[in-house]
Amino acid sequence: MTDDEIKHLGKTDLLKIIRDQEAELEQSRAQIEDLNKALADKTTHLEKCGSIADASLELNGVFQSAQAAADQYLAEIKEKTDSASAQADKIIGEAREKADAQIRQAIESAGNIESQGKEKAEAYWQDLHTKLEAFYESHVGLRELLKTSDIEVNIPKLDFEKQKDE
Repeated sequence: MTDDEIKHLGKTDLLKIIRDQEAELEQSRAQIEDLNKALADKTTHLEKCGSIADASLELNGVFQSAQAAADQYLAEIKEKTDSASAQADKIIGEAREKADAQIRQAIESAGNIESQGKEKAEAYWQDLHTKLEAFYESHVGLRELLKTSDIEVNIPKLDFEKQKDE
């Protein structure tokens, strides 16, 4: 519309045009605001993408360092475990050797004690036998009395060699 045409319009027509222009202006402002929001979102998204990419690279480095530390820790644990196993095997071997030596010593000691016990028992029995024989020989009257009573006295002689075989 030209200026002359606008001058010939009435107030209602001018108000209508102004309202239409205001509505169109509001619509344009809303569209501009929406476009600005979209632009801000795109900018934020692009910044975030850059930040995420940077963070990803940084995290990748952190993860690599963490993995290296974990690998080193596991290697140290394995080394300590192997060392402890070797030391345990050594201690067990030494303990077995000591136990075997103690068992051999105990068996030998038991054999010695048994032999000494048998020797003492045999010596005691021999002494008792000798004393009984001497008692029996010195008491002729007792021997005669026992013979007349039909009691035969034999002092047994204990033979340890026969008992060992049995």
